[in-house]
Amino acid sequence: MNIKMNDIDNSKLEAAMKAYAQDPDKDNLVKLVMAIKDTKLFVPARAIPEKGGFQPYVIKNQEGEMYMPAFTAQAKLPKDQKYQGVLKLAYKQCASMLLDNPTLVQGIALNPFSENLLLKVQMLELTRKVERHEMEIRQQKPKAMQIKADDFRMVTRHNTEFHEIPEKLYAGKREFIESLSEDVLCELYREPYVQMGQAGHYSFTRDSFEIMDLNIRDDLNVIQIVAPAQYLYRTNCRELYIVWNPQTERICYYVIAKGAKDEKDGFYLDVVKEDGSWEQLEDAPAEGSIINRVMELFEMAQGA
Repeated sequence: MNIKMNDIDNSKLEAAMKAYAQDPDKDNLVKLVMAIKDTKLFVPARAIPEKGGFQPYVIKNQEGEMYMPAFTAQAKLPKDQKYQGVLKLAYKQCASMLLDNPTLVQGIALNPFSENLLLKVQMLELTRKVERHEMEIRQQKPKAMQIKADDFRMVTRHNTEFHEIPEKLYAGKREFIESLSEDVLCELYREPYVQMGQAGHYSFTRDSFEIMDLNIRDDLNVIQIVAPAQYLYRTNCRELYIVWNPQTERICYYVIAKGAKDEKDGFYLDVVKEDGSWEQLEDAPAEGSIINRVMELFEMAQGA
């Protein structure tokens, strides 16, 4: 991978990582914290057009835990991975992304394709505590990180509707479409609760979802999914639309999503693309016009 930016000298950090991996005692932990707190890292990211910025990639390990990948040097970036972009970010900024916003990501994976040192939330909080101590901001003890129930519901639902479902759709195509049912959807929405040990707080059932499959023509099919009306927060979806051509297996995934500004924001028509990015297209069409509009957009895209 050819990254057109200056490399980073993280030799002290890499030495501390090696020592901690070999012997994770208190002394090596302190050395690791002191070595990383003022460093910069390479963070792979993809474009978010509607926000005019980038969003870091997330990787998942065999246990289903999600981490933000970060690399100490250009040589640590995998040569066979095609990232949309790579950002050079201060470690403090990376930690803030996870500590200051509700998220399912459980930490940072340093050099995940080589050393794979996992810095979990507790570690990120420790480095922040050291930073505050050094700056003599000691008026009160750092509070334990807590996520409100509504924020947790919002994030898990957003990730399911904007990440998990489209990823499975674009990867599985016909197989995923033919497997769709209210039970399958219910389990997809439930999965993050299970991963976070919160299965008892999941409140949707198969009856919370409605699926309508419309065979318009031999080469045009529309699946409308009405998502749960309960716990519908910012960036969450009221309806999902899968528009596809069964003959060519060309697929587009559209959603009617609540705006991101505040709870009073309206609904918008978004498209989630195969590369994982999404775009806010327009205000949500009037009810009764949405199916015609997504078909129109799909046929325009096919002709492009």
